[in-house]
Amino acid sequence: MNTFSVSRLTLALAFGVTLTACSSTPPDQQPSTQEAPGTTLRPILSAAEAKNFVQAHYFSTLDPNAAPWTPAAISLPAQPDFVVGPAGTQGVTHNTIQAAVDAAIAKHSSRRLFIAIMPGEYQGTVYVPAAPGSLTLYGTGEKASDVKIGLAIDSEIDPNSWRRLVNPAGKYMPGKPAWYMFDNCQSKRTATIGVMCSAVFWSQNNGLQLQNMTIENNLGDSVDAGTHQAVALRSDGDKVQINNVNILGRQNTFFVTNSGVQNRLQNDRLTRTLVTNSYVEGDVDIVSGRGAVVFDNTDFRVVNSRTQQEGYVFAPATQSNLYYGFLATNSRFNASGDGVAQLGRSLDVDSNTNGQVVIRDSVINEGFNLAKPWADAAISKRPFSGNTGAKNDKGEVQRNLNDTQFNRMWEFNNRGVGSEVVAVPKQ
Repeated sequence: MNTFSVSRLTLALAFGVTLTACSSTPPDQQPSTQEAPGTTLRPILSAAEAKNFVQAHYFSTLDPNAAPWTPAAISLPAQPDFVVGPAGTQGVTHNTIQAAVDAAIAKHSSRRLFIAIMPGEYQGTVYVPAAPGSLTLYGTGEKASDVKIGLAIDSEIDPNSWRRLVNPAGKYMPGKPAWYMFDNCQSKRTATIGVMCSAVFWSQNNGLQLQNMTIENNLGDSVDAGTHQAVALRSDGDKVQINNVNILGRQNTFFVTNSGVQNRLQNDRLTRTLVTNSYVEGDVDIVSGRGAVVFDNTDFRVVNSRTQQEGYVFAPATQSNLYYGFLATNSRFNASGDGVAQLGRSLDVDSNTNGQVVIRDSVINEGFNLAKPWADAAISKRPFSGNTGAKNDKGEVQRNLNDTQFNRMWEFNNRGVGSEVVAVPKQ
């Protein structure tokens, strides 16, 4: 909210001047100009409607009688269970992150185990399998960039090339905890490995916590502007927390699914994720997939050095019967280029998909497309259509926010040049 000094306010009142947002005030600090119902290309929630889109609702369960998940801040122990760092360093138990994960899972402990990671660059994949207990992995550096986990994996490479890239020294072997994850992908009989096997960091661990690190798919601009999904972080677990983490890539940077151990999407499973104080970067479908994900105080950056033709932040594949997909609040959206970027599009993986996302109380910069901030659906090419409903005699907006005839992508109380609502051209 814009604030004024006492002296300026007093002066204005004394001379009968009406205070308005002045040109010297940066756009991201001016009050929001978004008003419900918005337009068919940029639907805006009313204050009453926005009350439905809060963390507690996104973290509800499929059981209507069960209490929602209420995550507390990540708490670190005085002494971790495992320490990853250079050989010979005092206190270090393992030299690779995967080795520490394997050791933690092998304990078959029902309590949370903690893996501290010393500053450094850790090349290679990390797979965290499903287990009775949960893991917390955290960097011990002063900032997230002090611990870097990275590899260049292209979803378009063939399974043999993927196998040599991901498992050069046999770190995934029969009998090891994450073998089933690796084996599921290496056994594919398809021409390409696909997006489901392209992640640098892949977890199926319920309750996983990640803090103070950088996870990057290094494929970057080394390929053309075609379909080259290159996932940095994939999470299939429930009750996952990510804090102060940089997630870097290009296409499908952060991929959230409700897959089980067979690496297939499940219609009867809901996964919930909280991302706080983090940074997510990419170009096409930066955050994609199924699941309920809440982003709080997070920076999103659309880079278009690889493709100058498109760029999307969110690509939710929310099932039509679920009301909550992705929520971003108190966050910042930045895009380079001249209006190429869009806030998102529905990922229509089947006829039962209608992606859901709300961006609220956030700042959107000038790099986004004002004329069409939301894109047509991926795969089905379904044209974007927002529900503007109708106003009753009290001036209140009346509409079904889950009407399947419309997209479920909404905004509320956003500010910045990129948040402006422009009139829809007459046909």
